[in-house]
Parts: sequence; structure tokens; C-alpha cells
Amino acid sequence: MFKLAERLGASRYEADEAYLKALTAFRRKDLKTALAQIDVAIARHPSHAEYHAALAWFQLEHDDPSHARAGFDRAMTLNPYEMLANYGLGMLAYKDKDWEAAAGYFLNAMAAQPDRPETMYYLSLVRHRQGDNERALHWMGKAREEFAAAGDKREKQCRAWMREFAQLADGDGTRA
Repeated sequence: MFKLAERLGASRYEADEAYLKALTAFRRKDLKTALAQIDVAIARHPSHAEYHAALAWFQLEHDDPSHARAGFDRAMTLNPYEMLANYGLGMLAYKDKDWEAAAGYFLNAMAAQPDRPETMYYLSLVRHRQGDNERALHWMGKAREEFAAAGDKREKQCRAWMREFAQLADGDGTRA
């Protein structure tokens, strides 16, 4: 039987190990370690889009949108179907109030990973901003289901949005 490192190749195995350490450090809010470990992962396996997207996400979460955008773009160059890169670019477009671009990125992220409630949540908000409260209600309902199944407290926030979207969809569709 092959050892994992032999099967993947030593550099890929080391890259994956560093990536997991980076994610763990990021969850602990240890950005310095997370950045150091993701740099190791990228150095060992520079063509892996997910590592570049993770680096960009770390940057986005720590208020460095210009570097984040460059990292997401690099990830998209390597793999246009990279979920986190599409989600991250969707978040940047959302913050810029570019609803059309945000919707496209969020739909691409959902195509790559269909059951992510965060993506459904933001797609719903985009549809609301576009004045399509019926579709906003649909996507927020899907997000609520996924959050509820995971026991995530954001499910309550979804219910509040759903009430607002239902009222708006029943009315003339304009935002209050």
C-alpha cells in the first residue's frame, strides 16, 4: 500500500498539510500563522486555485480588498469554477453594489458547491436589491433550510428577511 505522501507527491502532501494548518490558524483568528502557512502551501503547489482563493479570503476578512481581489482573480485564472474565488468576488461586487456581477459570481459559486447557505443568503440579498423579491424569498428560504439543518443561528436572520421579502413580493415589489 502506498503512503499518502507517495501517492500525492511530497510537495502536494506538504502543501495540503500547510493548507490545513492555515485554515486552523485562521479559525483561531491567528492571521500571522494563517498567512505564513498558506504561503507555504502556495510555494509547494502554486497551481492550486483553492490555496490562492483561501489567501484572498484571509485578506478580504482582514480588510484588504485590493489584495483579495488580485488573489481571487489569480484563483479564477487557475480554475474559473473555484467556489471560494467566485464567492469572494461575489462579496466584493456586493460591497461595490454591482448587483449583476454579484449575482453571476454567487450563481457560479452555487454551481460549484450547491448547498452553501451563505451563498444562497447573499444571492437572495442581491435579488432583493434588484427588486426581485419573489426570487429573493426563494433563495432566502433555501438558505434558511440549510442554516436550520446545520443548527446555525443565522436561520433566525433568514426568517426575518423572509417576512420582509414576502410583504414586498405581495405589494408592488418595491423596497421599503
